[in-house]
Amino acid sequence: MTFVLDEPRVLFCGSRRWPWPGTVEVVLDRLLARHGEQLVVIEGAATGADHAAHQWCERHGLSDDRHRCHPVDWRAERRARPNGWRMAGPERNTRMLLQDRPRLIIGFHDHFAPASGGTSDMALRGLLREVPVWLVPGADPLAGRWLTLDLFPRQRVARVRRERDAALAAPQGAPPGRPAGPPRGSVATDAVGRGLTVEEGTRAP
Repeated sequence: MTFVLDEPRVLFCGSRRWPWPGTVEVVLDRLLARHGEQLVVIEGAATGADHAAHQWCERHGLSDDRHRCHPVDWRAERRARPNGWRMAGPERNTRMLLQDRPRLIIGFHDHFAPASGGTSDMALRGLLREVPVWLVPGADPLAGRWLTLDLFPRQRVARVRRERDAALAAPQGAPPGRPAGPPRGSVATDAVGRGLTVEEGTRAP
């Protein structure tokens, strides 16, 4: 995985049962080494991979403007809407995209399923915003792949697209901003040390 980040705003997500927190830390260490104090880490304050990113930010003393944390109060959600509380997760994912404008999403999941799950929901919503998504499936931070929209079931893509459009149309929604993605015509060194050229006129992946 490699990319140019003119704005190093990186969203971390993944399995709540992610067994390799050190993998998340290695990726963050490399991002910090490259981008220094410009690095912004965005995460959803869940268990597993999110928690590894959260703890890394705490240990490194990132300020609130560089550590963008988006927890969900699940007890309050269950009380407020007993039949719809599960939507709080996807709604949080949309908020992270619209409010904090990540330029890259890195997901950590050893059993990634395009048809269901919170990590795939985050990935899909990001792809619909033209944010590149890199998936790390195991302990090796160098092993991974770019995700693309054609991996996801069409019905799910259509549903999430409708939800996205409704969020953008809502008066309380954050302005959409410009789509995030790696700049064209450049070669970069990345979070995990591989090289990838993004040619002029092409899109990642």
